[in-house]
Amino acid sequence: MRIPQLTRAGATGLLDKVVGLSKEIVGEVVDSEGLINNGENQQKKGAENLKASREGAKAKAHSAKARAHEARERSAQRVKENS
Repeated sequence: MRIPQLTRAGATGLLDKVVGLSKEIVGEVVDSEGLINNGENQQKKGAENLKASREGAKAKAHSAKARAHEARERSAQRVKENS
């Protein structure tokens, strides 16, 4: 099982989802349409933050992979030039 690294945006998104769900549940219990809607909206905001965090992590990984590939290319070019 992979444990993801949680960024500040990801942590905020996760917290928004948990708090939003709590608000929605309380809204259902006390029959408050406003609280239910507020909870649903907060959960959507949290989901968007988590998605953005995941996409940012993917972009960072892709960038690191590209840098490593460029370094290998430069090294291979130096070896070729020195031969």
